[in-house]
Amino acid sequence: MAQPGFIRNFSAVAVIAANRLVAVSALEDFQVEPAIDASAVFVGVTEQGTDQHLRVDVVITQSAPVEFGGDIAAGDLIVADADGKAIALDLADYVGETKIHVAGWAMEEGDAGTIGDIFLAPQLIATIPSA
Repeated sequence: MAQPGFIRNFSAVAVIAANRLVAVSALEDFQVEPAIDASAVFVGVTEQGTDQHLRVDVVITQSAPVEFGGDIAAGDLIVADADGKAIALDLADYVGETKIHVAGWAMEEGDAGTIGDIFLAPQLIATIPSA
């Protein structure tokens, strides 16, 4: 069972469902957008989804329940799929990328559609090109 830490309310650039990963929006301060891959800095996981005013509560520390978009094992590093669902990081999918943003790691296993807990530990995996 997730024990969310700090929860903050943000404006959203679009409607976002509950239990989805969100990323920092470059459009405005204190604004989030649906996470669609591993290219942007993760903020956290939505609790209830956006309201009619495009406001959303986001769990940004500790653990949070998120919908899995594929098979996940406990301990897998987590990134977002195109729908903001959690998927396991597969480095083979990012060959040639210089930056991969990770949302955290899975606390339990599950398959697509499972609402499972992840520990939010945003990090950057980067490759530095040789000079």
